Amino acid sequence: MNCIYCGTPLSDIDYCTGCGADITILKRVARISNLLYNEGLDKARVRDLSGAIKSLKRSLEFNKENKDARNLLGLVYFESGEVVSALTEWVISKNMNPDDNLAEYYIDKLQSNKNKLDTINQTIRKYNQALVYCREDHDDMAMIQLKKVLSQNPKLIKAYHLLALLYLKHQDYEKARKLLKKAAFIDTNNTTTLRYLQEVELATGISTSLDVKRKKKYAKEKVDRLSGTVTYMNGNEMIIQPTTFRDSSAVATFINIFLGIVLGAAVVWFLVVPSTRQSIYEKANAQVTDANSQMAAQVSRVQGLQEEIDGYQSKVDAANKAKEEADKKADSYDEILQAANYYLANDMTKAADAFNQIEESSMTGKGQELYATLKTALADYVFTEAYNAGATAFASGDYKTAITQLKKATEAKTDDFNAWYYLAFSYRNNNDTKKANKIFRQIVQQFPTQAAAYNISGYITSDTSSGSSTTNATQGTTTGGTDTTNTAGTTDTTNAAGTTDNTTGADDTTGGDQDTTGNDTTGNDTTGDNGTADINNMFGIE
Repeated sequence: MNCIYCGTPLSDIDYCTGCGADITILKRVARISNLLYNEGLDKARVRDLSGAIKSLKRSLEFNKENKDARNLLGLVYFESGEVVSALTEWVISKNMNPDDNLAEYYIDKLQSNKNKLDTINQTIRKYNQALVYCREDHDDMAMIQLKKVLSQNPKLIKAYHLLALLYLKHQDYEKARKLLKKAAFIDTNNTTTLRYLQEVELATGISTSLDVKRKKKYAKEKVDRLSGTVTYMNGNEMIIQPTTFRDSSAVATFINIFLGIVLGAAVVWFLVVPSTRQSIYEKANAQVTDANSQMAAQVSRVQGLQEEIDGYQSKVDAANKAKEEADKKADSYDEILQAANYYLANDMTKAADAFNQIEESSMTGKGQELYATLKTALADYVFTEAYNAGATAFASGDYKTAITQLKKATEAKTDDFNAWYYLAFSYRNNNDTKKANKIFRQIVQQFPTQAAAYNISGYITSDTSSGSSTTNATQGTTTGGTDTTNTAGTTDTTNAAGTTDNTTGADDTTGGDQDTTGNDTTGNDTTGDNGTADINNMFGIE
């Protein structure tokens, strides 16, 4: 066993000699995995294959590199007729532990017999075909296929179960009992087998004995007519019974006594001793069965407790999620209150920054009303700041910054032609023709009069064309300059594009002073008089 941190082989001490890591938990996990492996091995020895599979899977959950557990799991799968699952486990074991691994021997032995592999593939196909027949209510065809499967793979427990289920469906209980007894011989504690047997017993009223009895074969007695001797077979031994004789001598009496002793000893040895042994074996098997039943009950109880733990864990997760949502909502309320305080203090910059941190989806009731009021009150300020920054960046040729700022401006005020106009040409001059065309089309739809005046449709090109050829022309629309420093905090942006001939880029740049907000930005409440009144009312301030 190696350290999971540095790969150094571990010793008996509780820390790694290579990296010094504490490996107490690692060793404990390995011991639990080995304990479950031993439990699975004990179950496999008494042919409790389904119980062994559960224990070995649990062992691999604790230590997936437990080579012995994975190899044994493959053997148990193989014994229950599931060769594909067995081969899968062996391949995984070989890849994880390539050195001195029995899985390689198992794989080679299985793959060396091509006929057996073909037979396995045929049984899988026939079993799947039988399932299809069952779903289509062709029970007769399914029975034929399953009988072929069991003749080729007599250990496939799933086939026994499916065929027995078909017999139960057709009320052929004795045939179902016979098949289930064979399945129980392969896997003594399979819950599906026991459940089907219980159904058979309830239907017939006859209990099913799963004890294996010894079979004794005796040949027919033969009597010699001439000599009168009787000859018969006892196992592999031929017993010759001679004819009786009469002799009243002492020697004959002694011989008779001796023969009686011998015959008595033979009777005890061949009749009494086997029955006694059989009784002992039956008691031992009964004790093993009881132990397996108790162990299965304990496993079922552990599984129930695990499911209960999972249920509690899901409740804890739901509570944590609700707490996170509540914390998130509380944070949003703190942020909106902070934004409102900044706004009331006439600190528009901080108010806008705080407002941008708020998640609208977490607002409800009065909080949502306050959010809508702040959004309306700050819209003109956000638009003015973003538009001025975008126009300045456009004039200086920083189109990426212009795009970022003008997008904020169009989001704050969607009905301003100039912001959309500059945003479209920013995309165009930044060689993003696809987005530029999209904005141009939106301008044509939203502002048909201005679009016709500035011939916006003439700028719409194919998405693959470059926008660099129009850079000078679009820059020419800003020769009038951008006045972004109005003394009253307004944005008197002279939109040269309003009157400039786009073909020359330098004609009449006086433009007629188009106000970017459509009105004087001071008159449109950049200071937020109306919004302040609404917020004051919400906070109870007169």
